[in-house]
Amino acid sequence: MSDSDDETGSPIQRIVRLFLKGLATIIPIALTLLIVFWLAGLAERGVGAMIQWVLPEDLYVRGMGLVGGVLIVIAIGLLSQVWLFRKLIDLGEALLDRLPLVKPVFRATKDFVDYFSGDERKFDQAVLVRHPELGVAMMGYVTREDFTDLPFGVEGEVCVYLPLSYQVAGYMVIVPKDWLEPVDMPFDESLRLILTAGMARRK
Repeated sequence: MSDSDDETGSPIQRIVRLFLKGLATIIPIALTLLIVFWLAGLAERGVGAMIQWVLPEDLYVRGMGLVGGVLIVIAIGLLSQVWLFRKLIDLGEALLDRLPLVKPVFRATKDFVDYFSGDERKFDQAVLVRHPELGVAMMGYVTREDFTDLPFGVEGEVCVYLPLSYQVAGYMVIVPKDWLEPVDMPFDESLRLILTAGMARRK
């Protein structure tokens, strides 16, 4: 078999390769659209139902629920800056924070969302955690340098979040600060690189 035959392969192999390339192109787009349409459907069914209670049936146009859902989220964002509304939200969060089974889920979810969308997000700086003896490194994000409110951790140590590839999960490790090496990459690019196990390419 010549080198050219080895590169191209048989007609069946070429068809299989083209099929796999087609899947690799379609799947990310399809999954993204499915998620977007799913969220849009939730807004359309939930908010749309409330709008139909107010408007006559002949005046309702499909899509009003989605637009209404977006407007409600924006309105909540604006109201969250008002002192009175913020106090009401704090009361609601305090109530959830006291429920035995709900408390751990609520706290973990709130902390996770705050880290990614809050004003004090600390995930902007990607770092390489290099183990001096094993000779390996993992990419992650520093989440804590102050341990005064915790019963562990010493000066010079930091908490690093290590996301797992292809999973919405990860490890939290405590390592000496001098094990860290800053990585000059934007947050979204570094996260994509980790979640795709290094197969992501800058464009």
